[in-house]
Amino acid sequence: MLLRTRITLIVALGLVLTVLGLGSAGLLREQLLQQRLASTALAAQTSLWGEMLAAEDRLLDQGLDQLLADTRFLHAVRLGDLAALEQALQALNLLPGPTQPLALVALVNARQDPIALGLAPPRPLLDSVSLDRAATGESVGGLRLGAGSVPLVLSARALPGQTEPVVLVLGRHARHALERFAERTATTASVLDLRGALNASTDDALWRSAQVQVSPRTAHHGQHEVGARTYTLNSTPLSDIAGRSAGVLVTLGDQTEEADASAFLGRLALGGTLALVLAVLLGLNFYLGRSLRPLGKAIAALQALARGDASVRLQHAGDDEIGRIAQAVVAFRRNAQELAASRTLRERVRRRQERLIRHRLQHLADATDMTSREEMLRLLNATGPQPTGAPHGDEEQLRQLAAVMAELTERIIQQHQSLSSMIVELREALVTKTRLAGLEQELQIAAQVQLSILPRQLPADPRVQLHCHITPAREVGGDFYDYFEIDREHFGFVMADVSGKGVPAALFMAITRTLLKATALFVTSPTSCMRKLNDLLAVENDQMMFVTIFYGVLHLPSGRVAYVNAGHNPPYLRRADGTVEPVARTGGMAVAVSDGFVYREGSVQLAPGDLLFLYTDGITEAFDIDAQEYGDQRLEAVLRGLDGQGLEPADVCTAVLADVRQFERGAPQADDITCMALRWQGA
Repeated sequence: MLLRTRITLIVALGLVLTVLGLGSAGLLREQLLQQRLASTALAAQTSLWGEMLAAEDRLLDQGLDQLLADTRFLHAVRLGDLAALEQALQALNLLPGPTQPLALVALVNARQDPIALGLAPPRPLLDSVSLDRAATGESVGGLRLGAGSVPLVLSARALPGQTEPVVLVLGRHARHALERFAERTATTASVLDLRGALNASTDDALWRSAQVQVSPRTAHHGQHEVGARTYTLNSTPLSDIAGRSAGVLVTLGDQTEEADASAFLGRLALGGTLALVLAVLLGLNFYLGRSLRPLGKAIAALQALARGDASVRLQHAGDDEIGRIAQAVVAFRRNAQELAASRTLRERVRRRQERLIRHRLQHLADATDMTSREEMLRLLNATGPQPTGAPHGDEEQLRQLAAVMAELTERIIQQHQSLSSMIVELREALVTKTRLAGLEQELQIAAQVQLSILPRQLPADPRVQLHCHITPAREVGGDFYDYFEIDREHFGFVMADVSGKGVPAALFMAITRTLLKATALFVTSPTSCMRKLNDLLAVENDQMMFVTIFYGVLHLPSGRVAYVNAGHNPPYLRRADGTVEPVARTGGMAVAVSDGFVYREGSVQLAPGDLLFLYTDGITEAFDIDAQEYGDQRLEAVLRGLDGQGLEPADVCTAVLADVRQFERGAPQADDITCMALRWQGA
């Protein structure tokens, strides 16, 4: 490649790197500006939405002031007369309806279902914290979103002069605030819940065609393409009336013209830059061609000298590069003569060096293994004195010596690399073994901690006998059981199975057990307890874990069991006469799947000596070595075949577990095995 071509390429590379550097700096500056604009836009959107909600709250507060000052309305509330309530609201022009300012008027009591006029209220209309705040006289207001429900802006205040706290709640459809917000920002605004479902939008057609996917818990600013149009997308998380995450506000602003203009300017700048770089490179290449032409003639003269032609002459002289090359040619001729004189001296020095090298190689050959030593001796003998008249004898000996040195060096390097790799592998194996031992110790401690939180002391009440057993499939598992005295007449018992296995299931099990027991000690009704537990677990359940639960409350004086089955295996009831029947299901789904689910309650009457057997699917879904399932029928047959004379709850659990182990025939345990036997002795 010619010198001028190399110089042109180097300059071209420098220009390209300069352009790329300037372009990168511009892009970085533009990104920083975009981030600053995004922060400003999101802050402005959040502030404006707060203003819209504040305006809605002022309208609702005015309605609350009118109602609380109206004697007819307060009298109708004390009587509980819906007709009188409607007449009072109509007289004040506050009767809710599709075309009216208000969408909902409701009276909320902690002990009863809300009385509502207008839209069907979401359940619950107010969370427990907001209801307590409003009941204590504090004015409560904010947004209320729910899965599948209409978005509402609520304002609540306690009614005066009531024997029990009653909260008056007024609600307006969130579309009023959404439409004013969209008008102020010249965008299309939409509200989504935490699951990404659309609650309200100012342009449903645009939202369906946009197919936007946003995170409901984080703010976002960016661009979104819808067909041939470009929109600016802003998403801001929304909080509900209790200050918790409720959904996200998404706006789409048409920025097609601005985006097209920016793209055109970018293409114009890129084209101008490329044209300027090309013009500079062409001019530089032409200039170098004219300037380096004398240097080409000088290079031709040097090539002639290298072939032995000393008659070459240069037509150019001076102090420039060509003149200095001519001076170098004269020096080159003089040095060639001196080289011939010193060749003899170098030959004598080479022979002495050869003897020294042979002596050193002999010692190295003795230090290696036998195969390498024999090969070295053969090569050393081959490098002995050559015949006097042998052509190129010195060069051949040097090549042989170089080959011996190269082979010896390669063998030493290979041995060193082999030892180094073995040391590295041993070190990594030791680190891995240490980490594995620590992990196994931590899992053993976690298993002991998990088993220690389960109840161990049997109930002290002689009216109930109970025995429980759990065998995790791994070090830690997701099954758990629990039993506790709610009061002197009620005894609660639980059997549950968390989805999944291992450490995540164990952590979710501990949370579920703690929340269930804490709720059950204050809420006697199984349905209310299960509904509160489901709402608590479903709100922040980002990992989408769930748990099946059978929760029953035994009335000790009568033997009546009120229960809720949330997607769990139905227990078996073994009567004192030996008959076995499954406990009826209540149709409830697993806990933590969806908030707001209403569970139904079932009941069963126990006679003295009757026994309930509760279990998880680790028993019925056990497999033998032929991949055959244990099944419900086999379990029912084992319970029916037990001898009823002197049968204790521990005997029932032992018999079932023994039959499962006999059925598996040594097959590995696939799931956690948990069971409970509870017998009522009578009043």
